Amino acid sequence: MRAALGSAHLEGVYLTTDDPELKAIAQTLGIEVLDRPDSLAGPDTTLDEVTAHSVKQLESQGIHPEMVVTLQPTCPLLSSLSIDRAVEKLIREPNLDTVVSVVKDTHLEWALSEDGTPVPNYKARVNRQYLPPKFRETGAVVACQRKVIDEGSRFGRDIGMLELSRMESIDIDDYFDWWLAEKSLRRRRICFHVVGNAALGLGHAYRVLTLADRLIDHELSFVVNEDSQMAAELIRSRYYPVDVVPQGTELAAIRKHQPDLVINDVLNTEASFIDALKSFSRVINFEDLGSGAKVADAVVNAMYTKADLESHNEVYSGIQYCCLRDEFYSITPRPPSPEVKQVLLLFGGTDVSGGTMKLLQWLDAMEGDWAIHVVVGMGYRHLDPLKEQAAQCRHPVQIINDTRVISRHMHQADMAVTSAGRTVFELASLGVPMMVYAQNDRETKHPFAMESHGTIYMGGVENAEKNQFDEAATELISSRLLRNRMHHSLLKENPRGGIDQVLGLIQRHLEDPTLHILSPYETSDHRAPARATTTALPDIGSGREPRRIAVQGV
Repeated sequence: MRAALGSAHLEGVYLTTDDPELKAIAQTLGIEVLDRPDSLAGPDTTLDEVTAHSVKQLESQGIHPEMVVTLQPTCPLLSSLSIDRAVEKLIREPNLDTVVSVVKDTHLEWALSEDGTPVPNYKARVNRQYLPPKFRETGAVVACQRKVIDEGSRFGRDIGMLELSRMESIDIDDYFDWWLAEKSLRRRRICFHVVGNAALGLGHAYRVLTLADRLIDHELSFVVNEDSQMAAELIRSRYYPVDVVPQGTELAAIRKHQPDLVINDVLNTEASFIDALKSFSRVINFEDLGSGAKVADAVVNAMYTKADLESHNEVYSGIQYCCLRDEFYSITPRPPSPEVKQVLLLFGGTDVSGGTMKLLQWLDAMEGDWAIHVVVGMGYRHLDPLKEQAAQCRHPVQIINDTRVISRHMHQADMAVTSAGRTVFELASLGVPMMVYAQNDRETKHPFAMESHGTIYMGGVENAEKNQFDEAATELISSRLLRNRMHHSLLKENPRGGIDQVLGLIQRHLEDPTLHILSPYETSDHRAPARATTTALPDIGSGREPRRIAVQGV
């Protein structure tokens, strides 16, 4: 009913019913009720008969519509905008007798012959996208010229179709449809603003995709700038919509999606940018140490401490808020090996500090019967020199370049030498004992890397000293007891549980009562439902008097 009230084109809204409860509800909304006789309230009564009866009731009251729009209450997600589109199509195409709402429903179909034998309704078995398009009536809207009804049906000879989205086309026939409708009504709009390129790697993109896969109850969109084509490709590969926009136009691109919540995973932000976002949306930032973090509605900084943002009262920090890549939730940590057989060396996607080659040299100089696996990312610029160095090593060395399944390599490692970024959490989720070096000032703010009983923090890699490395690595490699203690300490921290904490935070912000709630009667510009229902619709292109359009709910 509210979808009809929100329409810009309907002069009168009427409910035809024999149910006293429905009649009372309609009257509280200011909708006039047309009493339906018992003879038209049975299970065999058609909507065409009900419509004809309702129109005659209106005309007996001196109301003479030129068009009649029938809406069914079993389609509660229909929007006012779609009702207006149906009316406008009927006006702009005067040759049409009727406009009916449909949804694209192209599939391989079967029927039964007279003897009950299955018969294909297609000529050749091809992929769905190559089948001729088919459309199914939704029952949501039927708009027709008044003259058509005198012929015994709302459907004249010339029919136009109004294609609806799958959400608006939900038609409640059973309790499963009811469940779908309720889930759809609770949907919110979430826009992910993310970065990812050769210089920064794809960790930010993987994190928001991990969240998105768990938020599919909502309407999701992604925005990246032109420098983040790699992130865009990864997002598209997961079949999510993504807008790639010029640098500096991200705000307009995000606003276009009219989100209820914006999730920024772009590192440092400016306060002016976040203030602009907050003018139309809630805002949650990840790993943000910029001025924008102080004004965001919430900040998740799993790698840092709340002390870095003293003026902010909603900062969620520590390993309990880390979000791992999806691959880590489907792999089980293995027990520690009695001996070290494989050492993993990884310093992020770009390794701007040069730690990989330095520490590979130091590892290879140590005595022992173990292999070294080196992981570098797409932004690593010294691959050829690294391969040359690896070829000269005494220990077997395998170089893994730009892997999309890093969990497999971590799972096989008996210990790791790593930078102090997100890889610390990933290794911790598998219980891999590790030596940790900070690559930059930002990584020195990572308390878990420095204080965990499962890590040995070695300071900054640029100032690393070989004798300190040799001492720590020798103890870790030689002491099975130490590795076991570190393994169990890391698993006790439960980094896998962080995703539930973050999702709970997001849900709390989505449930905030001040947020706009998606409603079936609203258009894409979030306009409120109109209460006045008597605005005349000017005739388009004919010079005649304004049309009178009636709508009925069945």
